[in-house]
Amino acid sequence: MKYFLKSGAGGTFEVDVKELSDGSWQVRCGDRELVAHFRDVDRLGQYAAVLDGRAYAASIEEQDEQHLRVNIAGVSFTMEALDERERAASELVKDRPARAEEVRAPMPGILVAWRAAVGEVIPPGGAIAVLEAMKMQNEVCSEHGGVLEELCADPGKAVEAGQVLARLAPPPASKDSR
Repeated sequence: MKYFLKSGAGGTFEVDVKELSDGSWQVRCGDRELVAHFRDVDRLGQYAAVLDGRAYAASIEEQDEQHLRVNIAGVSFTMEALDERERAASELVKDRPARAEEVRAPMPGILVAWRAAVGEVIPPGGAIAVLEAMKMQNEVCSEHGGVLEELCADPGKAVEAGQVLARLAPPPASKDSR
């Protein structure tokens, strides 16, 4: 399978990985090809790696599904790793124009407070409101981000699951590209 790697330092690499019948891996990066053997040492991200007959200690920490913190032979770096499907999907999304967003209550509850004001630019995942449900306070966040255009409920009042709490317009830079 092909993987597309981007290092924290800005380098990009296309890596083709194929499992061989003996449990080792054939790895091709550019014109370089090598055989790799990996052994999971502790099931916590520590590996023994043998690359073309040379042994290395490797530590791989997943920061999320696509971002890794890697340490090989004492050298640390960050990597973003996408397989062919993930890369194709991200290319499709990247070219899609930004869109307006309605932020809805994920459950019934009481709107406790607003975390943002009309006119404020909200980043993707940014908090919009605090909703209390079953004696727990939960932040309600934007998925895509944008400019907060309208607050559609009053603090201290009950809201239903799925009720629109706020409306966001696309961020200013993306409005012009439509």
